[in-house]
Amino acid sequence: MTEELPEIPGFRYARPLGKNVHLYRGPDGEVAVKLLADPPRAGEIRTVLGLGHPGIVVVHRAGRTRAGLLYLVMKHYSNGDLAALAPLPVERVLDIGLQIADALQAAHRAGVVHRDVKPANVLLDEAGNACLTDFGVLGRDRLPWTAPEVITSGFYSVRADVFSLGATLWHLLVGHSPFVLPRGDNSHAALEQRILHGSPPPTGRAPRPLELLLRQAMAADPAVRPASAEAFALRLREIYHETAPAGSTVDAVVTPADPRPRRRSRWPVYASAAAVAAGVVGTSGVLWLKDDSLPQQNPVAQPQNAGAEAGPSPKVTVSVTRVNRETLRFSWTYQSPLAGDTFAWRTNDDLKSGTVETPSVDLYAPGALCVQVRVVRADGSNASDQTWSPEGCGF
Repeated sequence: MTEELPEIPGFRYARPLGKNVHLYRGPDGEVAVKLLADPPRAGEIRTVLGLGHPGIVVVHRAGRTRAGLLYLVMKHYSNGDLAALAPLPVERVLDIGLQIADALQAAHRAGVVHRDVKPANVLLDEAGNACLTDFGVLGRDRLPWTAPEVITSGFYSVRADVFSLGATLWHLLVGHSPFVLPRGDNSHAALEQRILHGSPPPTGRAPRPLELLLRQAMAADPAVRPASAEAFALRLREIYHETAPAGSTVDAVVTPADPRPRRRSRWPVYASAAAVAAGVVGTSGVLWLKDDSLPQQNPVAQPQNAGAEAGPSPKVTVSVTRVNRETLRFSWTYQSPLAGDTFAWRTNDDLKSGTVETPSVDLYAPGALCVQVRVVRADGSNASDQTWSPEGCGF
């Protein structure tokens, strides 16, 4: 026990559970305390830990040690993680895969990309259900499950999470990462080369449809992978029903998709879990981190043309300027503006969207990001026209 360990009122230190994770005991039971020795970068967009989803580890509170180190107080999952349990039966892997994919989909819809999906970050509750932990807390041993574009660009996305999910399920079937060679060269450099230039071999244990899905999920080109965790889960469920013995059931429930059609993402998603900003607040098992990056309306005057005719959505041209290293400003012009016009916008990754009253919006974007815009007439004359502008992209 070191001086870095926090003093938590009502709890006493018991023993270490793993690297930077310790068990504490209190009058109502045990909790796991995670020390974030290598926390996410300050200034990232808000994240929500403990979304209330059964497949996401419950976070009770957050705080800092006397030395200023951030820690999370979480539910203690006494059954441990999946890292040491593989190989597992195919049916069990399908079940776990559905649960993880469902949890990821819930996080992605909330604008959170996990960034470190791997067997060690999947805990089992008392009923044996899989629960994701460590959103945005980048472990030093994440490489064997990491997508190639993360290695080359450093940016994380929904499809990068899908890659890591595929690699995790491959691991659960075989007992090691698809890019690790038992008794071979597994140095950092060797692993990187296999991820960047190789392709995962078949597990040799899964039915052919699952082998194909895992290969697709770990494709080097992100566009080839399932577009979302939900799409991955739906295919897993189909495979389960195609291959499961009669009478078998899958308990995991996939969250229904947003009915809006999803488009192929051409740029990385930059939403990621951040746990280092000032203003950490823990309430009812939900951890909210201060958000300094939500879209803000800019005081840009909207030209009005009282004589313009209402009708189909006008052509919109989006321009982009970088405000600072973490913010892009998207502005747009269009023909025949009318009093009361508002503007719907959405990012190319489908994770962020909104409506503003002025033709400009500032978005958190430390790298590339694209936005589309649609004019919404106050009189509803173009309500049936759902045409979006061409993408305006900033870098």
